[in-house]
Amino acid sequence: MQVQKAGLLFCLFLFSVFLMDYTESTEDCMYSRGEDYRGKISITESGHTCQRWDFDVENAFKPSLYPEKNLEENYCRNPDGEPRPWCYSPNPSKRWEFCSIPQCEHFCITGDGRSYRGTISVTRTGKTCQKWTSQTPHEHLITQEKYPFKGLEENYCRNPDNDRTPWCITTDPETRWEYCNVPKCDDQSKSGDLKCGQPAREPKSCLWRVVGGCVSEPHSWPWQISLRIRPEKFHWCGGTLIHPQWVLTAVHCLKESANPSYYKIFLGIHTKNGSESSKQEQDVFKMVKEPSGADIALLKLDRPAVINDLVSLACLPEKNYIVPDGTECFVTGWGETQGTGGVGYLKETGIPIIENKICNRPSFLNGRIKDHEMCAGYKDGGTDSCQGDSGGPLVCKAQNKFVLQGVTSWGVNCALAMKPGVYVRVSNFVSWIEQTLKEN
Repeated sequence: MQVQKAGLLFCLFLFSVFLMDYTESTEDCMYSRGEDYRGKISITESGHTCQRWDFDVENAFKPSLYPEKNLEENYCRNPDGEPRPWCYSPNPSKRWEFCSIPQCEHFCITGDGRSYRGTISVTRTGKTCQKWTSQTPHEHLITQEKYPFKGLEENYCRNPDNDRTPWCITTDPETRWEYCNVPKCDDQSKSGDLKCGQPAREPKSCLWRVVGGCVSEPHSWPWQISLRIRPEKFHWCGGTLIHPQWVLTAVHCLKESANPSYYKIFLGIHTKNGSESSKQEQDVFKMVKEPSGADIALLKLDRPAVINDLVSLACLPEKNYIVPDGTECFVTGWGETQGTGGVGYLKETGIPIIENKICNRPSFLNGRIKDHEMCAGYKDGGTDSCQGDSGGPLVCKAQNKFVLQGVTSWGVNCALAMKPGVYVRVSNFVSWIEQTLKEN
């Protein structure tokens, strides 16, 4: 098979001079940021007709200077790595504008997977894929220059040669290439039917005195995401995957910028640095803040996450459900540990719910807790969520599922006696969440 693949790669190289797949290059949807978009949409988001790229004013992107960017006519393009394609606008108050181009829904396999544009980069036997732009440890002829519309980005699994399923060249010097495990679209249920709140790996459910608590079993809280800030992409806040393309977090986690492209989402990781091959890295396409001013927000990803054993959804609660006082729930995050160990790894801790009447007593938080908020923690402190955990989940187990009951919001320092953590009560916002997802 190795010989056959080598021969097939060589044949593809010879035919690349004569053949080009125009079907993928001209469709009016985009993959990822749309840097390879070659469709003919030429209208801005506000409805203006785009100006030609060669129109007679000073502009940074002249077709003659960037022949490889296909700056044809007045079609929307992304020559500079923006979050999505754009064009110069005739609107005198705006020099340029983004264009509304839908994402191509090819993040699972249909047929042989030649149109797959997901981010799986590990082979069936667990080997990490080699970057398509790299020639080490294996030299090859399948490059983005030769095959510009095959999605040969990073080290993602692809099927540029019409094999039976996506594959990649591996970083193992002893293994030139292998097939990848990419889910079939027929196997993916509609988002409303996806299994939620049931991790493939059983959590420790650490119930003792992420300050305090313990290091989680890797990938046992598969809905936990890391909200990152550009350009360094360092961890900023937590969040919860509630739909393949939607994350729930706190509004105050978005105070650094109102621009969605300022943020990144990491899924499928256990370490804070996000070095695992299971990582799914995504851009934020849209931010929706709760309109009444509550500290809760929805983030729409630029494409659906691949749901698997390491990335899955938390369940939403029943509308307006009140978690009973004393119920043991769990918080997770990569936040400040205050010397309690586990730095750099996802931590978890079990904490009891404290009803609002008690939490609003003068000896506790003295009337500061609103009806749409809830408290959780121990009377004598010692374990709590903390800086860096904001926006992350508080989940409670019910009917053998973990249900998202709270979004980590605020507190008085961390783990102080009589000063429990405060969480936005998710059940109060289920209608808003459902309506937002429906409208978007």
